[in-house]
Amino acid sequence: MRGKAWILALLLVAVAAPTWAATEIKFYYPVHLTGPLVKEIEAIVADFHKANPNIRVEPVWGGTYPENMQKTVAALQAGSPPDIAVHLAVDLVTLRDLDAVIPLDEFVQREGGEKFLADFFPGFVSDIKGDGKIWAVPFQRSTPILYFNKDLFRKAGLDPNKPPTTWDELLATAQKATLRDASGKVITWGLTIPDDIWLVMSFILQNGGRTSSPDFKKVYLGEKPAIEAVQFWVDMANKHKVMPRHRTFPVSVQDFAAGNTAMLIHSTGNLRFVRDSAKFEWGTAFLPKNKRQAVAIGGAGFYIFKKASKEKQEAAWQFAKFATSPEIQARWNIGSGYIATRRSAFDLPLMKDYTGKLPQALVARDQLPYALPEMSTHDNWKMRNIFVTTFQEILDEKYTSEEGMKKAQAEIEKVLAPYQK
Repeated sequence: MRGKAWILALLLVAVAAPTWAATEIKFYYPVHLTGPLVKEIEAIVADFHKANPNIRVEPVWGGTYPENMQKTVAALQAGSPPDIAVHLAVDLVTLRDLDAVIPLDEFVQREGGEKFLADFFPGFVSDIKGDGKIWAVPFQRSTPILYFNKDLFRKAGLDPNKPPTTWDELLATAQKATLRDASGKVITWGLTIPDDIWLVMSFILQNGGRTSSPDFKKVYLGEKPAIEAVQFWVDMANKHKVMPRHRTFPVSVQDFAAGNTAMLIHSTGNLRFVRDSAKFEWGTAFLPKNKRQAVAIGGAGFYIFKKASKEKQEAAWQFAKFATSPEIQARWNIGSGYIATRRSAFDLPLMKDYTGKLPQALVARDQLPYALPEMSTHDNWKMRNIFVTTFQEILDEKYTSEEGMKKAQAEIEKVLAPYQK
């Protein structure tokens, strides 16, 4: 009898036990520098699993932003895209042209609609909208900021607490901070800026210029403000020789952390790298202005993919909501340097303690009122490749600034011509 009772008890337990399996979603994400930021993402995923045991997220590092986008496009062409991915805000047009992603308005409404969105900084929401719909959730957002080495400022006789605030001051400061040996060879650069069109866009905006049209069908690279902005950059490199002509994103921030350049214009997303690597006193500041104070918004958000099942889309939303919660955004800001996308994240004790000890981390947030959308068009990566290639040729003096910018304008107009119909 006891044996029969034991068997019956086992059967009852088997019937009562959950029969569902965890919903699994594939998640593509980019970071420019591996190591710490990959570990930060993996920690977010691990904490999500603890809070949501019925969902399993498979994180897949895709490399840099362009590499991650290439990986996603290849997966789309193969018929097996991710369920959720972090891509640039400027990738929105391409992802929509590919009919790859879904609008998130139904999810947003469920969380409170405008009240939910109001806690995100406005600039981070404006460039992920299209046709009146929300297409992504702001996650790792950024602006360029000015990093400066206070020790090298002192060595050059500059006030370490007065970074340049205008283009004229930027050039004058870079001239004083550039150190050369007896033969004229540069020992320490006054300024370093990577060859990235996001950063060029900031200069164009500061000079009163335009980037792209709201319908993503036009660019304005051949206009006078854009040409003048590029000329200023070219003059700093070639005429005044206060900055190197070509640096990549990773190499330039490594140069700064090693003390090889007095100033660096770079993403706030590498603030952690500078914080952990620099062995000198350093500061951050707004980008110097010219005709106006302006900076191009950068960074990315979570997109949910159309081919995912409804169940996977729901799981993807839960993950995106978790990763963009105020608490996780505070941790992500501290762990990476990317700006916490939620206003309320800055009110948390964790963030107040961090920014109290490292006020440099607040500069990017405080610069947001001057942030404007980055250049974005249909066939966005082809457009960007044309521009960055031509820009580098201008730096190498293959073309004048006017010749090169008008050449890029003409080539991009050909790319965008099919979308004008």
